[in-house]
Order: sequence, then C-alpha cells, then structure tokens
Amino acid sequence: MAWTNYHSHFKYCDGVDEIDKHIQQALKYGVKSIGFTSHSPVHFENKWSMDRRDLPTYLKEVEEAKVQYAGQIEIYKSLEIDYFPDKAGLIETFRKDFNLDYTLGSVHFVDTFADGKPWEIDGPLLTFEKGLLEIFSNDIKRALKRYFEITIHMLEQDCPTILGHVDKIKMQNHNKFFFDEERSWYRDYLSQTLEAAAQSGTIVEVNTRGLYKKRASETYPGRFGLQRLKELKVPICLNADSHHPKEIIGEYENTVVFLRELGFKELMVLKDNVWQARPFDQSGIK
Repeated sequence: MAWTNYHSHFKYCDGVDEIDKHIQQALKYGVKSIGFTSHSPVHFENKWSMDRRDLPTYLKEVEEAKVQYAGQIEIYKSLEIDYFPDKAGLIETFRKDFNLDYTLGSVHFVDTFADGKPWEIDGPLLTFEKGLLEIFSNDIKRALKRYFEITIHMLEQDCPTILGHVDKIKMQNHNKFFFDEERSWYRDYLSQTLEAAAQSGTIVEVNTRGLYKKRASETYPGRFGLQRLKELKVPICLNADSHHPKEIIGEYENTVVFLRELGFKELMVLKDNVWQARPFDQSGIK
C-alpha cells in the first residue's frame, strides 16, 4: 500500500525547503510516486510564481532527483500552469518545450483591473473584495460565472493532464460569506465545468489543501462536485497541493474514507510514466 501526490511545491515558488527534504519526507510517509509542480512563470510580477530565470535550475533539480532516488520513489517533472484565455496554448507549449511528464492547469486569476493587473481570486480577502467591486460591480454571480467560463475555456482550448482545484474560489467563503454553495445557479456553473472536464479527458484532482490549512470545510471539489464527477465517470487523483514537506499527504486518510463513502473505488496513478486506475482504501493505493 502506498500514497501518491502529483501537486507539490518547493522553494522555487511559494513552497519552502529543498527538493531533497520533500522527497525524504515523502518516503517516510510511504509515498511511492510524487510530481513536482512549481508555479509556472507568468507575464507579470506576483509573490508566488516562479521567476523565469529559475526555470532551468528547477527542471534540472527534479531530473537529478529522479536519478538519485531511482528504485525508492517515482519522481515526475511538471509545473502548475496558470491559464489565461488570451494565452491559450501555453500549457501545451510548456509541456513540449520543457519535456514535462504531465501538466497541471489551474485558474488563479480572473480578468484584470483598470491598470491591467490580473485579479487574484484565491489571495487575500481585501484583494478579492477589490476585484469583485472594481471588475464585477460586487456581482458575485457574474464573477463566479466568469471564473468557471475561463476554466471551461482551458479544458476546451488547452487541456492539461490534471485539472487543479476546480472550485478553489469558494475558499473566500471561509473568510466572509459571499455566496451560497447550495444555490442552483452555483451548482449549475460547477456542473457545467465538470461536464466539460468529462468531455476533455482530463483527470480532476481531489485537492486536500483547504482542509489541512483550515481554509475550507471540504476538498476542492467538495461533496456536490465529487458526486457529479462520479456520475460523469471522470477519473480523479488525490493531491495535497503541498508547499511544505509535512503537507505531502495532508488530510489523505479522512478524504479517502469520504471518497469510498461516495462510491469511488479507484484513483489515477502515474506508474512507469503511464496513467492507470488503481484501487485504494484508508491505508493507501494498492
């Protein structure tokens, strides 16, 4: 029995510590397959994306770790790539240009302020409120509609191997109530996005970061989204979105119990460079 994690960050973006510390901790946790996904460089300055100048060194360190730990743990080279509708094709470009083992695509930014700066939807509360007011006139329904439209656009135009934290925008509800996640309009937006995921062939991650960081009461996606994924027969993988070695399998045991209760029997695993569905239970993936 073993665990996997295909969404992890270390020192090159907003993660911490050397790659070796992450791998050593992964081995202690019984992780047999890990993918490193530092935030890809973007076309503007922010506090957590990788500097483009560091990209060659990052990729080299992951490749060296593959050799160093061969036979102990499978290590995969990837990036968490931010999607912008006007830059469709960038995910595939990163994959080809840097020979990535897979791609993880996420939406962290929705449209722009008047000065052209992208609006970060999963950052500080004040930033979220500012964008909601200035870009969407405090219409949360319009903002959410746009967020999911961009995600669907990514799935249709530049589909990643793994779709990252599909409904992460709901994390803002943990700080202040913005919308009711039970409302039919919200569920419709999320359901339409998951239907697009089913059509695209992507793997949807079940992301546990909101739980162990106390920023959400559910995984991304939560119960409703997971039920829809089950109905749509969309393949899923379990990811911690770790930024510290101790987070590598954060909230896994509770999450897999929940997944089993919902009827999931398999998780996608990257084994010998091939994605395959494997059975799992509370003690790990078989």
